Amino acid sequence: MKKLLYKAINNLGYSIENKKNKQQNLIKPLLKFSHLDNFNLLILAKNYILNLDDKFDDFILSNDRNGFIISFGGLSIYVESLEEFHILNEVFISDDYRFFLNKKSILIDIGTNIGIASLFFSKYEFIEEIYAFEPVKDTFDQAQYNFKLNKKKSKVVGFKNVGLGKDERKETFLFDSKVKGNTGLRGSLSPSYSNNNNVDKREVQIVNASTEINAIINKIGDKKIVIKMDCEGAEYEVLEDLSATGTLKNVDLIMIEWHDKGAQIIEELLINSGFNFFARDLGSISGLIYAYKK
Repeated sequence: MKKLLYKAINNLGYSIENKKNKQQNLIKPLLKFSHLDNFNLLILAKNYILNLDDKFDDFILSNDRNGFIISFGGLSIYVESLEEFHILNEVFISDDYRFFLNKKSILIDIGTNIGIASLFFSKYEFIEEIYAFEPVKDTFDQAQYNFKLNKKKSKVVGFKNVGLGKDERKETFLFDSKVKGNTGLRGSLSPSYSNNNNVDKREVQIVNASTEINAIINKIGDKKIVIKMDCEGAEYEVLEDLSATGTLKNVDLIMIEWHDKGAQIIEELLINSGFNFFARDLGSISGLIYAYKK
């Protein structure tokens, strides 16, 4: 009787798919990783994992601590959340930070998070050194671990557990280990925190942006200065400070992710400091600006 029913449905142009079989087909590409702990996270991150696996012949996933070490392209990076898989995809698959300069350069990473972008930049031959800043201690420690995992590859020569801003002060950030990359001055303006019932708090130290960056510029000699800035709301006051002190005029290329307040303020500061730029929106509350000087 069941066969006749299925045949009649098929003749009408419909099909019946077993729910269990459908679920098995969805996870089938991940079954080679089924021996790993926290397999539910791998299922959620399926597309990101498959993207990396397709791109890198040496892709390996292994258990570590509360998450996984992902090895590919000669790097090993510890991640423990879906957000961190997403960032890997942005940086290594979507190439959000891919660029080229024909002169030896120093990169300043403002908002290092767990170190993914700094390790990506470390692969560029024209980048000689990286100076990094991350204010949240939990996140800073995970980045430190990632840099240690890549001792021979990492070009991070200076890494400070501080945030950059206009003035020296203490701030309290909302914090959730599953969304570390959304932690910052913007607080509950971030969708990751607006309705989050798992929120903790972290006290962080903010220091003057121009003082820190000028200290780097003064000791590097005749090299280009590149800034990557993804600091969850602090980008406005950092750029205002760098502009007011003239520090921004010593920067050659800057990649900025803005949040909540729009791009216009940042674009005007960049134009006044002699930059050309192009940009793209990531949605109504964030976007990327790539600014450069001739």
